[in-house]
Amino acid sequence: MGGVHVIAGLDWDIAIRGILVVLVGVVVLPGSVYLLLGTNLGARLGFSVAAAGLFGFLTILTAVWWIQPPGIGPMGRMPSWRPVEIWVTPAGEEPSAPLTPVLETLPLGDALPSASEVIATAGGDLADQLPSTPTLGDIAAAEFTNDAGVTMSGEELLRTEFQLTKDEALDGWRLLSTADAGEPQTAADAILVEQGYFGAATEYKKLDVFETGGNPTLEDDCPQAVGEREKVLIPEDWPCRVWARIRKTFRLTAPPQYAVVQVQAVIPQEAVAGEPPPTPKVDEGAPIVNVLMVRDQGNVRAKPALWFFICASLFVFFVLLLHFRDKKAWENREQKPVKAGA
Repeated sequence: MGGVHVIAGLDWDIAIRGILVVLVGVVVLPGSVYLLLGTNLGARLGFSVAAAGLFGFLTILTAVWWIQPPGIGPMGRMPSWRPVEIWVTPAGEEPSAPLTPVLETLPLGDALPSASEVIATAGGDLADQLPSTPTLGDIAAAEFTNDAGVTMSGEELLRTEFQLTKDEALDGWRLLSTADAGEPQTAADAILVEQGYFGAATEYKKLDVFETGGNPTLEDDCPQAVGEREKVLIPEDWPCRVWARIRKTFRLTAPPQYAVVQVQAVIPQEAVAGEPPPTPKVDEGAPIVNVLMVRDQGNVRAKPALWFFICASLFVFFVLLLHFRDKKAWENREQKPVKAGA
């Protein structure tokens, strides 16, 4: 009786029509080729030739899928951010020790300059390029003209004036600009709501996003290769760039990559009918919530690779079957006929 309930649950537009489409495709395409070969070569030989051709085509197709996973089709798990720890640091107080050792080196509070301090140091039109309550990530993504009339990026400003680099003030961490922090922030939104720290993403403001670990970047491997001559025909330190690309291509494992998204609660405000929503105001007395995540590299090419080996194995099997059949046929033809009664 259980099968009756399964059949009763099948819908025409989703299940039955899909099954019929697949069956018609198999009958019309491979079936028509087998019918043509079967009438000329015989049922068994025609099937072997048709199967070898089909799996040869599928081997090429799955090899392409392996190189570039398809948008629709067999594809493994996409890379994503997985939660590790949510560390709450009270404002103006000494925070408790985190459970994850990597958080012990995270720069907090007075270790970083404030956004207003950076804007005052930069001068120029930097303030005009930023939102009303900017973060260091907003500054890193900005491009402005300083008081001397020189156009520079906010990332360059933070690196040269405040030494916000991985090897100096950030102690192994990297400050992500707003343009690069979208994926970690989206993952942190889902984690905070799911864990019950906030009811919705509108109850807090995203602050800065930091990252550490992972595969070394070109700047890590070849510091001299990154700069003004990076986009010329022959860049600086090109042997190091070539060797870095080779190592990146053949690297089988990757060190853990962590990201921390910092958020802080906002002051509740009532929206006035007919007016735009009020600008969120950070509650300075609220604790800062640090969402630590680790990068799951996924296995996007695992399924295409599995299908490639399956199709390639079946292709080799049917080709060898045809090969041994031909050898046996040649042996039979070369045998001398035996006279009757001999």
